Amino acid sequence: MAAITACAITPDKNFIQILETLSEKLEQPFFITYAPYTFKCILIFTAAYFLGIGIYESQKRNYRRGVEHGSAKWGNVSEICRRYCEKQYTNNLLLTQHFRMGLDGYKHKRNLNVLVVGGSGAGKSRTYAIPNIMQCNCSMVITDPKAELLRKTGGVLERNGYEVRVFDLINPETSWCYNPFAYVRDDKDVLKLINNLIRNTTPKGAQSSDPFWEKSETALLQALMLYLLHEAPPEEQNFPMIMEMLGSAQVKEDDEDYQSPLDILFERLEMRDPESIAVKQYAIYKQAAGVVCFKRLIHHDMSKSLKTYKATKQKGDPHEQTENNRPV
Repeated sequence: MAAITACAITPDKNFIQILETLSEKLEQPFFITYAPYTFKCILIFTAAYFLGIGIYESQKRNYRRGVEHGSAKWGNVSEICRRYCEKQYTNNLLLTQHFRMGLDGYKHKRNLNVLVVGGSGAGKSRTYAIPNIMQCNCSMVITDPKAELLRKTGGVLERNGYEVRVFDLINPETSWCYNPFAYVRDDKDVLKLINNLIRNTTPKGAQSSDPFWEKSETALLQALMLYLLHEAPPEEQNFPMIMEMLGSAQVKEDDEDYQSPLDILFERLEMRDPESIAVKQYAIYKQAAGVVCFKRLIHHDMSKSLKTYKATKQKGDPHEQTENNRPV
């Protein structure tokens, strides 16, 4: 078009004559010859073309005709479910009877954190917890104060290949064992463990008029635990062994120089390693008034603390690693 227009333009023609000549040229659009104004016309037409495209693109808007007052509508549970759920039914988190969400959060870009709020008897366990446990689609850690979930789902989990482990502080004889030593890595962990043990076995509101006894109890427990941590083999690092060591700490009221098997044990350790922290803590404990200190600790505070963690050795520890799914 630019070349045809250039052929119609001459200096001696006015605008009307140029239009008449252009009409004649358009009757034969493929008969193009080079004219003095051809190059200029091509530049002008090209610039006009790109200018028009720029104006058109700059004026494009998403007007959304017909939805000026909003497009919100009631959702369809089936459509939403298809968007978020997995094809295999058991690989989903059940939220309602008709809506479920897949366990792969990378696919639907949503987290799986759920807070269920309801009063007693509202159906939190029956309508949410139990159906999702029975999906049997992952390893689970379940807090079950009333043992209701264990009674209703334990058999189902075992039939589906799960290894069900129960940690029961009310009936420890039927519970899996818990060995805090399995989580101890260094001396600082021992101190934290003992502080937690004493703090959580002390009745609420109880206050001692003399902190001497609690400090002595802490020093003795630290000495025994640190000795097991650094000197004993892994199979002996447990609370039953601490109770056994305490049982060997005998005293005789009529013989202040008497050395119990526990005293001899720490004396030998001191000969091998005088800088042992276990030896230092045992020395702090021994500064107490021998018979009175030991009897009060054993028969009151310490025995109550250790019985909380004492369990049989036949059960095993939840810290042990297995290849099976393990709901606890």
